[in-house]
Amino acid sequence: MKGSKSAKPRRRHALVHASELLTGAGVRRKDGRRPQEEDLGRIHDGAVVYESGDPKAGPGPGKVLWAGPTDEMPREYRRVPAKDLRGKHAVVPGLVDSHTHLIFDGNRASEFAARCGGATYEEIARNGGGIATSVAATRAASPARLEALATQRLKAMAAFGVRTIEIKSGYGLSLESELKVLEVIPRLQAKFPELTLVPTFLGAHDFPKDRERGDYLRELIDVMIPEVARRKLAQACDVFIDRGYYTVEEGRRILAQATKHGLKTKVHADELANTESAAFAAEVGALSADHLLCVSEKGIQALAHSKRTVAALLPGTAFYLKAPHAPARRLIDAGACVAISTDFNPGSSVCLSLPAILTIAALYLGLTRAELFASVTYNAAKALGLESRKGTIEAGRDADLAVLPFATFEEIYYNFAWVP
Repeated sequence: MKGSKSAKPRRRHALVHASELLTGAGVRRKDGRRPQEEDLGRIHDGAVVYESGDPKAGPGPGKVLWAGPTDEMPREYRRVPAKDLRGKHAVVPGLVDSHTHLIFDGNRASEFAARCGGATYEEIARNGGGIATSVAATRAASPARLEALATQRLKAMAAFGVRTIEIKSGYGLSLESELKVLEVIPRLQAKFPELTLVPTFLGAHDFPKDRERGDYLRELIDVMIPEVARRKLAQACDVFIDRGYYTVEEGRRILAQATKHGLKTKVHADELANTESAAFAAEVGALSADHLLCVSEKGIQALAHSKRTVAALLPGTAFYLKAPHAPARRLIDAGACVAISTDFNPGSSVCLSLPAILTIAALYLGLTRAELFASVTYNAAKALGLESRKGTIEAGRDADLAVLPFATFEEIYYNFAWVP
């Protein structure tokens, strides 16, 4: 092959003597549904051999070559430079945070104080607060400031073992500002080549206060989505379908246009009220239906029977808003593929720690260890359309690895709000 003589081989590395290695292979085989302990692929005294990424191919991890017990490592890999974990650290697939609003400016601490005093999320929004507060601050911020803020947030997320992060726009609500936010993401990816950043366009986060509803909707569909797709600034398009925000029919028009322009689709669904938007998300084959605090039995069954749409639960938001949690047990028992995410945002989940969110999910959603593991590995990868590459430690898949500061996986949520 032309140029092959000058091509440098990728470097090989190994991690050996992990206290436990959780491959998650069984979770993948079951497509993330009703995961059990035996699906975790637990290997005591585990080892992983992997290749580093190819800089010429752009940012991203290399590939896993082999995983298994340390004393069964194939001879061909025994001279590979190895990091000895001395039985003190567990190794799991790099965690996946499938729903974040990472890029914004502004501080809504005063609104949080008002909510703690009894004001509701919707009351604050009606009085000019909520998303509108963050929109004003984000529109006023320079790209450099947004990048600096997001850089610090990404560093914090990565320190908790997160290797894949979805980043939504949605605090611009104008063509200029939405593009400004999305254009920050490629610069962040260049800074963090070891991470996988997944950009999502959320121009349909709210209706801007300075625009008439129908006028903004037309611009969103006719101008913004085509321009975002043309510039290749997003992989998916999301829409907030809920009481006081977008209707199902408006969402249908938005996502049809997104699909036409080659974008995958996602839905903020049934958070503040039941609008049957979870069932709608399953109907249109969205990657995920997110929130689901008010999902109906119809929505639960639609998600359970969908081969594509993941039920993405955001327990930090319910915790922060003091709202009833999503019916996680009903969703899992019905057969839905369930993911857990931080929903990091300035108004309803100011939390960069995915392990802290797992603590909330364990305590208030009643998820088992196997369900929690699946929810932030394979299932979360599926919520981003990346399940063929990420979420397990198996030969040929991305070498997204998290070496935990604990000997077992469950210690990351047993230790609440630990400092990495």
